[in-house]
Amino acid sequence: MEKKILVPIADGTEMIEALSIVDVFRRAGAHVDLASVGEKVTTSSHNVRIEADKLIDECVDEEYDLVAIPGGIPGAENLKNCDTLIKILHRQNSANKLYGAICASPAVVLEPHGLLEGKKATCHPLFVADLSSDECSGMSVVLDQNCVTSRGAGTAIDFSLELLGLVMGEEKKKEVARGLAMDPA
Repeated sequence: MEKKILVPIADGTEMIEALSIVDVFRRAGAHVDLASVGEKVTTSSHNVRIEADKLIDECVDEEYDLVAIPGGIPGAENLKNCDTLIKILHRQNSANKLYGAICASPAVVLEPHGLLEGKKATCHPLFVADLSSDECSGMSVVLDQNCVTSRGAGTAIDFSLELLGLVMGEEKKKEVARGLAMDPA
């Protein structure tokens, strides 16, 4: 069965983080919805235009194997303020389904909405003080229960591959990593 992934974006999203997730999962054959919480065409944190596949309101009744939140400022703040996205994330967590966030988003999106409660996490060093615990702050990628977090743009491929392994298995992760000329370990 085809895996379904949701990657929400907003004005100010970090393009590398969002599109790394999309690219890795599409290489693996997953269905990925790149969904905007605002207009269909957004502008990244570094002024690159990104066209979403759909709007977040079109995703509210969908079931996803993974919801992965990119960072970037003010993108993470815009994602945090989207009631539809927060509803989707809470439903994902309540169903014990996988979700993740990278860069500022663990601290800016997940933490204030109780989505890191009882879970270890990492994030961009500038936002570590906003996490309830800095125990894992130096780690590139942290998996705790059904939540995966990562530090930032420099860890985006590692984050994406970790998510891929969890959703589609280690063999698929290794296959995609080899295609990216990365050590699949």
